[in-house]
Amino acid sequence: MITFRSGFLISFVLALLIVPAANGGLFAGLQGGAPPTYFSELDSFPDVTWTQYYNFDVLGAAATPEDTLYLCSSEFNTDLYKATLSMSPEFIAEISESMQSLAFGRDTLWGFSNFASVKGIYSINTQTGQATFEIDTYTGTSYRFFALGYNPVDDMLYGYTEYGTSGLYSIDIDTGDMVQIVGTIPASNGQGRGLAVGNNTVYLTATRGDDAIPYFAYDLSQGTNGEWVEFTNPYPAYHSTGGAAWLSESAGIDDQNSATEDENLLQFSISPNPVMSHASFNYQLPLAGNASLTVYDTSGRIQSSVMNGAFETGSGEVSWNSDLPSGIYIAVLRAGNQTVSRVFVLMK
Repeated sequence: MITFRSGFLISFVLALLIVPAANGGLFAGLQGGAPPTYFSELDSFPDVTWTQYYNFDVLGAAATPEDTLYLCSSEFNTDLYKATLSMSPEFIAEISESMQSLAFGRDTLWGFSNFASVKGIYSINTQTGQATFEIDTYTGTSYRFFALGYNPVDDMLYGYTEYGTSGLYSIDIDTGDMVQIVGTIPASNGQGRGLAVGNNTVYLTATRGDDAIPYFAYDLSQGTNGEWVEFTNPYPAYHSTGGAAWLSESAGIDDQNSATEDENLLQFSISPNPVMSHASFNYQLPLAGNASLTVYDTSGRIQSSVMNGAFETGSGEVSWNSDLPSGIYIAVLRAGNQTVSRVFVLMK
């Protein structure tokens, strides 16, 4: 369980926020000898199972909302590749500065460079590989974000550093402000080299060491100084430097069967997100029957009952006008024996 700042121990919120929704998953890869890459939907978190994909050296990884993967390898002369979960990487260009990690957000590929003339975060042209300096993360702090990711929920980059005051940081793209969220992972060496953000949760994947160090997840809804949660590492005996990316609902393991399988799944989305007082909840019910849609705060308290009753199978939409204060909330749709949750930000 996770202890929230309110003092409650709420396994219900843990299930909603730490266990990812079934429509996304985590891609992970390592560098050195072209090891296999892996993908997991994290359904049985924290004891997750992984599916093996193509062999490739992965130093950094990032994914677009359409699930295009950008991968880089070779630490000093960094080559940029384009891939999908099922399509092997294709070379694009050599990046003009060496990169040690990648993230994708605001329609931009970002990378951290430890060996450029200025250590920090660069934007990268995905056609030419040209890197442009954007954020100085090192001067006065010594932060080196070998693990980097982007969170669409709050429009922040997140990085993990072993240098300076180590731990997980949020990074404001516009101002460059860096705020420590939580300290070092509870592992023997405290090192982390791969990071992805999905469902408002940070997943730290390449936790360096050859002593069966697990992976770690941090639920950002805890705020600061919460708890890291261990989960299964598919590389238990590998001295790891690598990258990770969060893939969305279109990244099914078997694309040929995904359309048929989706017809039997409860589906749910929120637009816009962040929500500005008014939101549209769109849903797809696989079977007719009772369904409910409830909004919770991050302490697990019910804040709004959006709908509750008997519904026909098929798609629908319900509008929601909120009088709640700004903050992070969880919308939970239940129908039959299926539950889907979505984290959203309310901004007024």
